[in-house]
Order: sequence, then structure tokens, then C-alpha cells
Amino acid sequence: MSGIRALAKGLSAACDHAAGWLLLALVLLNGASVFMRYVVGDSISWSEEGIRYLAVWITFLGSVAASWHDEHLDMNLFSELDWPVFQAFHRSFLHLLNLAFSAIVAWQGYIYCVLNGAQTAPTTGLPMIYIYAALALGGALLTFMHLVKAVDSALSARRA
Repeated sequence: MSGIRALAKGLSAACDHAAGWLLLALVLLNGASVFMRYVVGDSISWSEEGIRYLAVWITFLGSVAASWHDEHLDMNLFSELDWPVFQAFHRSFLHLLNLAFSAIVAWQGYIYCVLNGAQTAPTTGLPMIYIYAALALGGALLTFMHLVKAVDSALSARRA
């Protein structure tokens, strides 16, 4: 299990770095777009579309890293209970719920890639499979992360 956990940690770090670089690209593109529009008087025709697609990728890659580090917002009604076994099973249950949701996202993202991947974006001409792949890849990575976290939680319940 430690090899799988190391793989998940490495994938999380890679997604975190990729989301960071994409965020930098988004900020630079947005700054260049504002500069061109208001200083030069000419706009970058594809900047809004590019920013939107970068934001989609940042969302899905960043969610993988946030999930691995348990940084997602949650409303845990049972966090006050001081029962280690219950807490471990509760965390495992929550990860399994997230796993089910992210598996649906991955499945639907795959369907979008198959059905609509040949379309092109209106301004950039980019094949839409590159955009829809964010859903499929992000959902698959989230599914893997939550599977690892659910197993870890279940194993900690056995030790408690």
C-alpha cells in the first residue's frame, strides 16, 4: 500500500505544480489582455476563451491536490465526537462518497470526449477534446485519490 500511497502523493504534487503554472499563465494572459485592450487599444481575440479553458484545467487539477491534502471545504457534524474508530469509518465513508461523485465526473467527461471531442473552440480553433479531457482526467485522478484515502481511513479504523 505504501507504493500506491507514494504514487498518489506524487500525482497530487504534479497536479499541484501544474495547476500553479496554469494559474500563472492565466494571470499573465489576463494581464496582457487588459493591457492590450486599454493601453494599446486592440484586444487579444482569443484571451477570454483561453482564460476560461485554463480555469477549467486549474479547477480539476487543483481539486486533486486539495483532496489529497484534505483541504476541501466540508461541514463535518461529527468532528466533535472523540471516538477514533467512528472518526476513521466516517472519514472512509466521506471518501467513498467523493469517490462515487468523482467516478461519475470521470465517466461523463469520457463521454463528452467521445461525443464532442471533434468539435473545435470558436475563437482559438482548439479541439474541444483538450478541454473535455480535464473532466475525464481530473475525475479519474480524484477517484484514485479518494480510493487511496478511503482505504487509509479504513485501515486506521482497524488499528484503532
